[in-house]
Amino acid sequence: MSRSAASIALALVVVANVYARTWTDTQGRTIEAELINATADEVTVRRTDGRTFTLPISLLSEADREFVAKQKAPAKPSAAAVDFTELNTLIGTPLFADDTLWDDEPAAVARRLNLQVEGRTNHFEGYRIYPAKPLRLLGAQAHMVSLQAADGQITTANVQFANRGDYPAFLKRESIMPPSKAELQAFEDALKRDFDTLTATLSSRLGEPRREIAVGGLDAGRRSLRWEWNGHALLVSHDEEQMVSLKVLPSGRTAAAKLGDDQVRRLFKERINRRPGGDVILDQIPMVNQGPKGYCLPATFERYLRYASIPADMYELAAAGGTDFGGGTTFETMAQGLDRYVRRQGRRLEKVSIKLTVPAIARYIDEGRPLVWGLYSTKDYNALADANTVARKQAPDLAKWKPLPPPAGLGPAPKTAHACMIIGYNKMTGEIAVSDSWGPQFQERWIPVSPPNESRKTSIGCSPGKRLA
Repeated sequence: MSRSAASIALALVVVANVYARTWTDTQGRTIEAELINATADEVTVRRTDGRTFTLPISLLSEADREFVAKQKAPAKPSAAAVDFTELNTLIGTPLFADDTLWDDEPAAVARRLNLQVEGRTNHFEGYRIYPAKPLRLLGAQAHMVSLQAADGQITTANVQFANRGDYPAFLKRESIMPPSKAELQAFEDALKRDFDTLTATLSSRLGEPRREIAVGGLDAGRRSLRWEWNGHALLVSHDEEQMVSLKVLPSGRTAAAKLGDDQVRRLFKERINRRPGGDVILDQIPMVNQGPKGYCLPATFERYLRYASIPADMYELAAAGGTDFGGGTTFETMAQGLDRYVRRQGRRLEKVSIKLTVPAIARYIDEGRPLVWGLYSTKDYNALADANTVARKQAPDLAKWKPLPPPAGLGPAPKTAHACMIIGYNKMTGEIAVSDSWGPQFQERWIPVSPPNESRKTSIGCSPGKRLA
């Protein structure tokens, strides 16, 4: 997995939307646009020049209202006769052990799919694999397979096909080597090929899909098709110039219930763990392994949002946050991309500027709120974090523990700009706990930031505003 920042500048080409149709209002005025989402009262459409508009359904023509209703209508049951073994054969992997996935133990499904443990807490389980060679699933090359569970119940199975992050030509891409026109065209061809292949393969046994209309998501420019099978929804999505993916979800699952402020505060407070020896830690944050690409910021935000009971996916966050090919984005761009989505969930993002000291960190951890931290993840920094974490585990009495001193010259190194989470502190030892999106062994590491009883600015190397990977 990469710990280097990839800061690639790339101008995306805006193309006319091939899914546009003519809309007519009650006064006879027309507009060429694609349907993006719809509620009971309004529709959002995107015009061929890329501009989006939200229109009251009551102002649309009768024909347009009927079109919207058909798009939202449940699909006709055309796949009831398909046996789970046939579906496994169609997909190319033993996802199903019987006719329902939702009562299976997550670990058992992960074993069937040869997925590795991504992380486990009392509430969350995650399994994922980035195969060395792409897997052949549904007739296309899959670059990532993951399984998520909450409170012992599987919530999502996700397969990423061609996508900006895992696409071989863009992995570990340096800023001095932006993608060539030929590479960009090959990527566009791969997106179309994968989407067409998945659509044809699923339609061959499950029948014609229906168009999936997203509401309140991060998916501007997305085309999604939905198949239903025995309580499972199989969604194939094509995000323009971004990715092609397959998600398997419970058919009846709707948007997660929005929690009130008091509910969120209580939830966060319940997740604070005060250990013997002075450690105060938020140890119920789901792990997400960003893999070999520079998706530290999208992966970190996925973890944070899911911790706050907001559905999230790092690939979708990367697309919304302007993440470059292979990785690299900024706090500002990511925050702008997430702001509307988070506000629709009844929450908001807060940008804070604080000294990296235990008292300043404690203010947030004591409320159950982790912090997304931008830093320079240098070789010396990681050596210190690893060695200090191992040494403190071996300390017979943490109250008498003295953290390892930072090496001389530990400071900024722009090429190693990175994002992680601060998830804990210890006032007696002057340490904070950090969590990186690199897999279970990086769930909790401890670093010294200031000597006990002394408040001073640290030289660890915070880097807000830098492009991060």
